Amino acid sequence: MSTPGAPLPKLLSVRAVILRPIFEAFADDLSGLKILLHRHGLDSRLLEDHYAPVPLQSYLALFEDAATHLGDPGLGLRLGSRLRPGGLGPMGLRAAQCATIRRGLESLARFSSALQSGTQVSLEEDGPHLILRYMLTAPQIGTSRQDSEFSLAGMCSLIRKGFDLRWRPDEVHFTHPAPEVPNEAEHWFDAPVLYSQPVNMLVIDAQDADRIHRSEDPDMLDLIDHHLAGLFEEAHRDHSTGDQVRALIALYLGARPIDLTTISGLLQTSPRSLQRHLAEEGETLSGLLQAYRQERAELLLRDGRSSVEAIAISLGYADGTAFWRAYRGWTGQSPSQAKDAPR
Repeated sequence: MSTPGAPLPKLLSVRAVILRPIFEAFADDLSGLKILLHRHGLDSRLLEDHYAPVPLQSYLALFEDAATHLGDPGLGLRLGSRLRPGGLGPMGLRAAQCATIRRGLESLARFSSALQSGTQVSLEEDGPHLILRYMLTAPQIGTSRQDSEFSLAGMCSLIRKGFDLRWRPDEVHFTHPAPEVPNEAEHWFDAPVLYSQPVNMLVIDAQDADRIHRSEDPDMLDLIDHHLAGLFEEAHRDHSTGDQVRALIALYLGARPIDLTTISGLLQTSPRSLQRHLAEEGETLSGLLQAYRQERAELLLRDGRSSVEAIAISLGYADGTAFWRAYRGWTGQSPSQAKDAPR
């Protein structure tokens, strides 16, 4: 049994509490659940410890398999819509204690990596809107529709149940292609939903996010912060500069310029210091960017559901021609040839 302070291992992982909604979906089919857990090398006893680490790849594959087994392609959306603040552990409870939606989301973004590695949540201002982004930062990770829909629906559900049941985002973006029944997500979010986008995100009215809903209890927040700080510190111990840069590339590629000025600003350091730290690790920003683009491109082309043009945009290229030239230089073949190759 691991303790609340036990670090997530170097292998990309999630805390077991994240799997609870999936387990609950199999309340009437425990035998089916056991078969899926065995297939992915997991043990049902892991839910006895909410902080036990579960390999991220196993979690994502289990989620996709669960949707297929239950005949419910919208499983992630439905589970996210039912999520309560406590379903995200102390992180969700802390967010729901905040005075405003903005402060709650800032809390969520700050502590999210304490519950799972290989992902990034960010909140930033964009004129009259707040942009809440959620992204898997590991390019080798496969299909993740269920996790993406679960995560954004869960954040929306947290806002509704913690602040205002009538709340709705202004817009929702998903990286995966549109499902066969795209209106289902639009109906639940009560907002336009766009697919095959560079990043998963909620577009939120900033003025609405700053409306005060309650008086905060500083003693309660301090108590939760003390608990979360231990998780957060352990989760980030020994992370290299390269690891942090890779995570930011995955989160902002296609949405913001990936250059020394942008990345150093996000890491709160100078471009020169960032360049020096990367050099000490034998890395460069351009090298990390190219490696991520190539790995992500291979994954999306193998998946086969996104057009070459959509892949180019998601990787931050101006158009399909620029991506074609880059991919040809990496592999010696065109993206279309790779997309059409037998899988």
